[in-house]
Amino acid sequence: MNKQAVLFGATGAVGRELLDICLSGDRYEKITVIARGKAPISHLKLNWLQVDFDALADLTPILGLSGGDAFCCLGTTIKAAGSQEAFRRVDFHYTLNAAQWSKKCAVKSFTMISAVSANAKSNHLYNKTKGEVELAVIAEKLDVLRILRPSLLKGPRAEFRVKEEIGNVISVLLKPVFVFGLRKYQPIEIEKLARVLYQSVNEEFPSGSVNVYKNVELLAYESADGGAD
Repeated sequence: MNKQAVLFGATGAVGRELLDICLSGDRYEKITVIARGKAPISHLKLNWLQVDFDALADLTPILGLSGGDAFCCLGTTIKAAGSQEAFRRVDFHYTLNAAQWSKKCAVKSFTMISAVSANAKSNHLYNKTKGEVELAVIAEKLDVLRILRPSLLKGPRAEFRVKEEIGNVISVLLKPVFVFGLRKYQPIEIEKLARVLYQSVNEEFPSGSVNVYKNVELLAYESADGGAD
């Protein structure tokens, strides 16, 4: 297919997994990565652009992305970012910048990772920021918007996240309990989430629709054709 995709957050755990899937699959002839750092790999289908996310609005839209897919895997923690302001810059402003630039490129779909606890009215900064960025991206009125709300992530990461590691241990101990109403909080494998990101764009939705995938749906997700493409 001569379809293209753009990926934001390709250096994170989910983004790296998703990039591998996109490069090895047959769906896209080119995958553009927007990142702050240099490309760690090279591939015939990879177009890696080193960009300052604060100046993303100044980046010339890519005509070949028209009708393609955008994936946003941006996200950090307050500890990793260094401050509440730096955290919000990534999880809110950079995510919104990615949506706005993707809209300029006339992509068919924009798929973003949020969180199971996203709530714009929350008193908790992380949950509040995730809820607010969802509303901000929805307000952009993209052609088709998909919002994935996973719980804690399981799998190898470049950085150590205490809450997720504790959550993974607890998930093993409480595995039988998740069957009885608490499955919405069950951790999800990073590889599984990346594959849902990739496969879900095969689902047809009407133009202007906002489609939310809750954690229970992500855990149970199977592509319509049962395959990766």
